[in-house]
Amino acid sequence: MEFSYYLFLLTLLGFPILALVIANNAKIDRLLKYKKSFIAFFLIHNLLFWLGLSLKGDYFDYLIFSIEYFIFCLIVFLLKGQTNLLTRLFSIVSIIGVVFFFIVGLVGILLFIVISMDYETDKIFKFSSNDKSYETRRYAFGFATTSNTRYTFETYRTFSIFPIEYKIDKTDFFDTETNLRISEHQLKIEILRKNNKEQIRFISTNGNEYIKLLK
Repeated sequence: MEFSYYLFLLTLLGFPILALVIANNAKIDRLLKYKKSFIAFFLIHNLLFWLGLSLKGDYFDYLIFSIEYFIFCLIVFLLKGQTNLLTRLFSIVSIIGVVFFFIVGLVGILLFIVISMDYETDKIFKFSSNDKSYETRRYAFGFATTSNTRYTFETYRTFSIFPIEYKIDKTDFFDTETNLRISEHQLKIEILRKNNKEQIRFISTNGNEYIKLLK
């Protein structure tokens, strides 16, 4: 089993139960005083992640999203006794959502084994182009019973002195629909600059290549 699989289970199944136990048995009303700070932190992180800026590697951001869900569950359960109409409405709707995702988690215990494939890197390509450092992470999604494996390549600009990265491209290939030897470890990836525009190029050992204009 992979790390992301256990994180799925912990987040959807473990954290709601833990949050409910803490909310019912511990006096942590002070947490509500800091809820705006928590919300601001997670909103900023989510916005930066959506814009392509993230902590280096996959797992740190996965953990932040998981902790975010735990804090959300905890605040929701702490708010369930509030008398303010809007707060109660928010709490009820949120609890329904948490219960729904908990049920999804129970149903998806085995399914998560499959889903987590999309979140586990099976190969990392590190390279430099135009005096800039890059890292491309490959994710393979397929079954023994299927003839077409999807390979997702996510490329990031990396910065040696900062533990952050900037996502510049995401490209999907299906191994039966490309002339590249897409699964090989010797696949070459580079960033080209042509007519003041950047391109990403994938080159396999059979000489075939795929070039894509970066936005």
